[in-house]
Amino acid sequence: MFDLLLNPANQPVTILSGALPEVFRFLDLTGVFLNGILGGRLARQKHFDIVGFGVLAVMSGLGGGIIRDVMLNNAPPVALTDKYYLTMAFAGAILAWLWKFDGKWSRRTLIVFDALVLGVWAATGTQKALGLGFAIIPAILMGVITAIGGGMVRDITAGNVPIVFGGHSLYAIPAVLAAALDALLFTLGYPLMGMLAATVVGSGITIMATWKRWVLPDLSDWSISMTPHQWREFQRARRIKILEKKGKYIPKDQGDF
Repeated sequence: MFDLLLNPANQPVTILSGALPEVFRFLDLTGVFLNGILGGRLARQKHFDIVGFGVLAVMSGLGGGIIRDVMLNNAPPVALTDKYYLTMAFAGAILAWLWKFDGKWSRRTLIVFDALVLGVWAATGTQKALGLGFAIIPAILMGVITAIGGGMVRDITAGNVPIVFGGHSLYAIPAVLAAALDALLFTLGYPLMGMLAATVVGSGITIMATWKRWVLPDLSDWSISMTPHQWREFQRARRIKILEKKGKYIPKDQGDF
């Protein structure tokens, strides 16, 4: 089981072909377009020129997939060989340049579609890695990178802290759960169900997290406030208590470190 999780499989697995992957390709390109818009919105907030719009759109829409393909040694990245990917990213940038997307319904629409795309990208990234013979944990990592990598690169390029690092509703966690579910069903022999389930779970949790404002606690909520001396005394008392329960004699110096 441990080998299955961490060690590569002996043989690559054939990736799905047929109508459903074409649907996912459509959603994939739609995600590139929508993330191009998100990159363009950030460029507008930063008062960038048209070059900045284009760069952030490409980073946002294609960054995750490019990072994934490079890490999988699947060169050249599909985002650079398929003309539709760059076209959709730049189309999103141009639309964001022309339209502010500041209205309530436009923002909500982008949130819903971005959540849907997160699930799709987590699924496709995971299955691409599994199809190339990678084990479950590396494949899950590739799915997460595909889903959130572009946004991270976009934020860093714009001089912001990536939203997945905290202070924002859950984003990376839904990607992890979607990728893990996809990997599980894929290895059980249900790749079709894996892609569908991962998309539903990833997008559903992301939307709920945004609606309910679910966030992870930051470090300050979990930090240890004990001094080193207090920590040693705490450990000493704990050790003595364990020995007392066992009915063992405890000399005065026992338990000191």
